[in-house]
Amino acid sequence: MVFWFFKKKEDDKIDKIHKNMQNSFSNMKKDMGNVKSWIDHFHSKHEDHEENYQKLLKEMQDIKKIFENHVGEHHSKDERSIVHERVQSFNRSNQSFMNIQSLKDKITPAQKRILLLLNRTNIPLEYNDIAEELGLSIVTVRRHINDVKRSGFEIKEKVSVDTRRKVFYIENKLKFKLKSRK
Repeated sequence: MVFWFFKKKEDDKIDKIHKNMQNSFSNMKKDMGNVKSWIDHFHSKHEDHEENYQKLLKEMQDIKKIFENHVGEHHSKDERSIVHERVQSFNRSNQSFMNIQSLKDKITPAQKRILLLLNRTNIPLEYNDIAEELGLSIVTVRRHINDVKRSGFEIKEKVSVDTRRKVFYIENKLKFKLKSRK
């Protein structure tokens, strides 16, 4: 009888282990199901993000095409030869600046572009800024500014505190007069 009692204890232990194993496997099965649902969730989010990324990429390409078309149509450079530029500057240097004509007749179209740029801006501009905006060399911009000054037009200059370079501007009174002449 004592053997039966010890055997019963061993059977209870084995049953307990068996139940624990069953519970462990069922818990693992539930955990694996949860992991699968998380993986499915992340996979669907990844697909959504990939789809959104592709849409954004296509939109960016469309914007790039629109921008390139706009630049090509509206911002093309004047394609003049170097020889033509030299001839024009040579002829302009022979002109007298003291003739009695209106300001429009005293300055060239390139000089007018510089004046219009200075008229549009609210801040003083360096030679580099003007050259980049108009697509000219710095030497050409310097020459045009000096020619405009010699023609009697008041372009103010000062030295920038930040860069220690010359900057050019037109006073507000003169800007108002220019706008009223148009």
